[in-house]
Amino acid sequence: MNNEAPSLYRDPHRWMVFSVICLVYFFVYFHRVSTSVIVTDLLEAFHTNATALGFMSSMYFYLYAFEQPLVGHLSDRLGPRRVIGYWSMAAAAGCFLFGMSPDIGWASVGRALIGLGVGGVYVPAVKAISLWFRKKEFTTMIGLLMSMGNFGAVIATTPLAWTAAVWGWRKTFFLIGGITLGLAFFMLLLTRDYAQQSDPVQVNSASTAASNPGSRSKLAQVLSSGWFWILAIVFFGIYGTLVTLQGLWATPFLMTVLGIERIFASKLNMLIPVGVIIGAPFFGWMTDWLSLNKRNTLIVILTLYSLTWMGIVFFFSQLGTVGISMMLLLMGIVAGGFISTLWGIVQEAAPPDILGLISGMLNPAPFLGVAAFQVLTGAILNRTTRVGDLYPLSGFRNAFLICLFGIVICLVLSFLLPRSRET
Repeated sequence: MNNEAPSLYRDPHRWMVFSVICLVYFFVYFHRVSTSVIVTDLLEAFHTNATALGFMSSMYFYLYAFEQPLVGHLSDRLGPRRVIGYWSMAAAAGCFLFGMSPDIGWASVGRALIGLGVGGVYVPAVKAISLWFRKKEFTTMIGLLMSMGNFGAVIATTPLAWTAAVWGWRKTFFLIGGITLGLAFFMLLLTRDYAQQSDPVQVNSASTAASNPGSRSKLAQVLSSGWFWILAIVFFGIYGTLVTLQGLWATPFLMTVLGIERIFASKLNMLIPVGVIIGAPFFGWMTDWLSLNKRNTLIVILTLYSLTWMGIVFFFSQLGTVGISMMLLLMGIVAGGFISTLWGIVQEAAPPDILGLISGMLNPAPFLGVAAFQVLTGAILNRTTRVGDLYPLSGFRNAFLICLFGIVICLVLSFLLPRSRET
């Protein structure tokens, strides 16, 4: 539990901190999917191929995933404000480099620098929210943060395509880099980690806690406990299947099963992030203000998530366009609730002085899940014969059955979580 005096929770500066973090986090999701809508521009500009372009795009995820434990450790040692500010400067530099890149090699370096920079936002954001807001408000604020991130993913589709068409993709990334740099300075110069003037003892103890023997003992205790690894596996499976569907196979699947054009299919696919925007703050508010047991809430969410996948796998022919659209929207809503609730469980279970480090060690799991499920489903689909540019329904069903199997395993594991873990 947080030790700050109640007066700190009433400090209006916390809304300044949260607002800047939300604006920075907007670009984390924006960059995550931004290259998909400018693929043709990049192929033409760099005279390259899809394999090289895929490698360039993947650099974001590699750097993002592998730095998370370090980012978490530094969030505990330096404070969230400095980590977000300095790492956002790196992201801005990556945007400038990407916009100036003369070839695919330099573009890959720029993309890697972007991934490195935006990788230093979410974990310190979790730490900052845990410091500035009451435990009863934590899940709600995480949900609002997730909504802002997914709004960035929505803006990185049609609006980004329009901006790139009008101004060119290079100028667009220069503009994004300038905004990111401005937010970095804003974070460093106009915000603070928490009410330092009113509780200097707490500041000093928090900034050094991660290095003392007691904290190392707490870390060992957490890593040897079952709840951490259950959450890691569940995060791996749920986020991995969600992004595999949304980011890779949803559009071609919808084109095949509904016989629709790519543009219409991509619009239906946007129902998933729209659902996350709705579900993340809704479930966060509901669990916080109704004082729901987060473990039981997670079980309900995973049950609903499993049912949406069952509908898509087994009943797609009966559902039709409207039914599948409702399944995708519901999937996004419960996925948003899943993320909010999971981090609420982490905040309850992890010792506050090493919350950043624990979050950083947990956060690579979803990205590894995306990589694993995308490779696995791709291998299954490649065993079938394509019909034109699309894979057959039998291939999608087999690939999605693997996803559903992983989801059911996650649901079963969630029953093994303790009902309450407060420290």
